[in-house]
Amino acid sequence: MTTTSETTKKKGLACEANPNKPLNPNNTSINNQHQIILDALVGSPQSTIDLRHVYGIMQPAPRIKELRDMGYQIDTVRIDEHTPDNINHKGVAKYVLLGDQS
Repeated sequence: MTTTSETTKKKGLACEANPNKPLNPNNTSINNQHQIILDALVGSPQSTIDLRHVYGIMQPAPRIKELRDMGYQIDTVRIDEHTPDNINHKGVAKYVLLGDQS
């Protein structure tokens, strides 16, 4: 059985996000997605809908799990929220970065 760290290494995922590397919104690498999410969460809590439609993260939940596995404290609260096309969704995840991450 492989552990999360072994899986992370095999997939080439970041061991930690690199705040010194410039972000490229057209770069869909997992490392870049991690950094985009962290930058967004430092500013304010973000929902799945925000991360998809504003930041271009198509699968926020797995990226959040990977960040948690790296040691980031990210809480999830459930909210009702409208998508940009005005469809209401119940129980949407809203992610909150907790504590000092430095």
